[in-house]
Amino acid sequence: MSGTVGSEGVTTAAEMARSYGVDPKRFRAALRRASLRWHSHNERWEVRLGSPEQRDMEHILVALASAANVAPAVEQVRTRPPSVARTSSDEAWIIDLCDAVLGKKAIRQHRFPFLLGDAGASGRRVQLPVDAFYPELGLVIEYHERQHTGRVRFFDDHPTVSGVPRGEQRRRYDDYRRTLLPLHGCALVVFDYSEFGHTRAGRLLRTDRDRAIITARLRDYVTVATV
Repeated sequence: MSGTVGSEGVTTAAEMARSYGVDPKRFRAALRRASLRWHSHNERWEVRLGSPEQRDMEHILVALASAANVAPAVEQVRTRPPSVARTSSDEAWIIDLCDAVLGKKAIRQHRFPFLLGDAGASGRRVQLPVDAFYPELGLVIEYHERQHTGRVRFFDDHPTVSGVPRGEQRRRYDDYRRTLLPLHGCALVVFDYSEFGHTRAGRLLRTDRDRAIITARLRDYVTVATV
């Protein structure tokens, strides 16, 4: 990029790489190999937050991290035997349909180093999972069950380690995802149970119309035609 950019509201390749646990030299090498048209030779890798240039860099970083440094963390999540409840859940049904529509297989329950929950009594903050992550598309998909938009008293009033009720914590974490993912170059698409046919309890009826709804919402991300 030409010109000088102030430190406020900008980020560098080194800062971005460290946020993902990637060696900055490896990231800069990957950026050079990408031959981004907007970057001049020997110019600093410094861009404004939320800019198209930052998103270009983030897509390269996500692919690099997913293939190397972040892989052990992803494998740790994957190697836990999936519970029957999760694999048969409405969330799994929706993500399965997203995989079919996009022609790609999502990394499920992926955790980003920059997406952290509230600190507990010990001060520790855990990485928050996302329902589905498609590294090649820079896309995160979340499925919101009834408790994300409607009050469920038994669950919402239960206290959490950070001292706030679970309902308030869930709303905070949803806000973190909406705010932080785009800042780090990831698009976020949220599917709500109310978009689909469902029972009074909020359980999906799982009809053929579900796929049509998902196809319409993801039309900008479809890269492989599926039948």
